[in-house]
Amino acid sequence: MNEPVTYGPRELFVHTIYPALTTNLEIPEDLFEACSEYWKPKKKVQTDYMVVEVPNGRIYTDNESSIAVVSQYNRLIENVSLSLMSGKVAEPNLNNIFEQRFFTPPHKVEGTVFSMLTGGAGINNIGHWFLDVLPRLHLLRESGLYDKVDWFYVPSLRYSYQTETLELLGIPSEKIITGDKYTHVAADCVIASTAPRGNHTLVPKWLCNFIQDSFMPFAEEDDDSMEPETPYLYISRSDSNIRNVLNEKELLEVLEPYGFKSIVSSQLSIKEKIKLFSRAKVVMGATGAGLVSMFFCKPGTKFIEIFNEAFVVEPFYDIAPKIDLDYEYIICKGNRRVRNAGQGQREHLLVETEKVVEILDRMKAPKKHQRVEIA
Repeated sequence: MNEPVTYGPRELFVHTIYPALTTNLEIPEDLFEACSEYWKPKKKVQTDYMVVEVPNGRIYTDNESSIAVVSQYNRLIENVSLSLMSGKVAEPNLNNIFEQRFFTPPHKVEGTVFSMLTGGAGINNIGHWFLDVLPRLHLLRESGLYDKVDWFYVPSLRYSYQTETLELLGIPSEKIITGDKYTHVAADCVIASTAPRGNHTLVPKWLCNFIQDSFMPFAEEDDDSMEPETPYLYISRSDSNIRNVLNEKELLEVLEPYGFKSIVSSQLSIKEKIKLFSRAKVVMGATGAGLVSMFFCKPGTKFIEIFNEAFVVEPFYDIAPKIDLDYEYIICKGNRRVRNAGQGQREHLLVETEKVVEILDRMKAPKKHQRVEIA
């Protein structure tokens, strides 16, 4: 165990937000037992959330496994830096910045930069964008430093969901710089936060509240361009080449009598997603980033997640009880042994449609205690 680093008063200023905050995993024991062993979540984690100001600081990122916030004395600020190994957080002393042999000169920025950088798929995955990037704005506001920020340093603006969400959150495009263009930035002051999920994967309740408070007001806006809504949504992964439902045609035929509409989430704007999901009674889909729009569902919405038995992972079963959704799941049999997340996330699904019908028919029955079904 490494001794904690002591920083000087000129090196950084710490703003404590949620000290020693406990986050729990609120799922049935049978689902926990079914979780993939290579990505088994903890049932409880504790995180010290903070925001730090680093005068004359620098930020370096490789846009994949490392974010290093560095003080004017060339020391890594541990609590707000991040290094990933095999998708999981490593000890600060293992940050791969220490293995760098060459650095490009930093891009000098006048004023104060707030880092919204994150590791892993935050640069190109909408799920990680909502869970690991945007919630940093809540921590910034809680610190009282929001009005001091001149620049917001985000992973990327390559995708429409990135520009749309930042616009909806009131961040001017002229105040944004991106990590995929500038991998090494120096500023008069750097502000950075603890990762929204800390060093683990569980989703804290404050994060759920922030996303819903920020985006649900748009559910009531009038929009005549919207297609007619349906209260029954099936989220297709036909735009992806991984975790496809191999018998999706058969599944859609089974869902048709129940009034389901198949949508491809990536083809919708953020406002369209907000409206569709906020008016849904039932949402069903194979696990994947498109399901992050569950945040826009209202309490009581039935949410059915479909897994391959080789890839039963968070975060959606973790989020569901925290936003009061009526969650169920189906686990499909796999056809080979999977040893890690890299293999698991590519496994396609063959859905036993009779299990889907069983859940939907049960919804019509009088309410009573329901057991989760496993295919």
